[in-house]
Amino acid sequence: MEQKQLDKNKQFWYRHINRALVDIYTYGHNKKKISKNVGLISVIMLSFNRVEDTIFSIKELYKYTKLSFELIILDNNSDRDQKDLLKKFLRKKKNVKFIESDRNLGCAKGRLIAAKKAKGKYYFFLDNDIVVTPYYLENLIETIEMDQKTVAVCSKVIYPDLTIQFNGGTMIKDDDAEIFNLMDSGKLFFDNRLSDISQTCPWVPGGSTLWRAKDYIRFPIDERMEGSYEDNEVSRRINNAGYNVRNCPRSITIHYHMNFKDSQFALREKKYIEGRYNNSRTQIALKRYWKIHKKIFIFNCEEATYGFLKDWSRDSIKNFLKNKNA
Repeated sequence: MEQKQLDKNKQFWYRHINRALVDIYTYGHNKKKISKNVGLISVIMLSFNRVEDTIFSIKELYKYTKLSFELIILDNNSDRDQKDLLKKFLRKKKNVKFIESDRNLGCAKGRLIAAKKAKGKYYFFLDNDIVVTPYYLENLIETIEMDQKTVAVCSKVIYPDLTIQFNGGTMIKDDDAEIFNLMDSGKLFFDNRLSDISQTCPWVPGGSTLWRAKDYIRFPIDERMEGSYEDNEVSRRINNAGYNVRNCPRSITIHYHMNFKDSQFALREKKYIEGRYNNSRTQIALKRYWKIHKKIFIFNCEEATYGFLKDWSRDSIKNFLKNKNA
């Protein structure tokens, strides 16, 4: 069988067969009804090319969001043809605010600017390659209202092969560093040995996360975390201030990550990949984390985070972080 047909079959399985299985599961296990009026929810999404994924995400958002919401999209300077396709699609949708940037602001600054246009009581940040499933929002609302110390709540985000990407985040500390990782990563999302009870976490990823609007204003994402790790940084500030962030295992969303795309994706979306995985921006974020928290930031392990250095020893990493000219 030719590669093109194999790609087509795999994408059909991911977008239709596995997607239907997730919906069946959520209808059976995660059904939730919100009886009171919770107010307006502002859904905030950034786009940068990948228009097919963005439209797919928006379609599912309108299909499964049963509470009152507005959609705010900030486009991070997509190619003109892709931006025009998105704008044409959005003309048919209600309650949409579309913001155009003349440059790629990155995730942190893009979210900050988009949030300034939001009117909701809650902000739901949704990446444009993540799609929602039934009762995702009702479960997030119930969880964030568990206590007034909860600032933000993340969904259980799964890949299209039905394995978990994350169900919140973990962190361990030592004298020099804070070492972060993803909770439940790689496990099957329907594994009945996993708890469906929300718990507080040291940090939560931001791609499918509900915030109280008032708390987002109190704990804004740091726009100087330009390339990555802005979710880790703001979560630490929240915890240090005596508040918390939580996971919500009963809110399931699906991340159509680039690793689950067809074999030609990297060629089609070269601009997206170059913008998303920008080493200079990542290095700025790592130094910013050091400046704020006086700790080495590590995701998974030293090699994974500081692979651009020849020496991954703690002393070498510290020298890099302290060097303003490097």
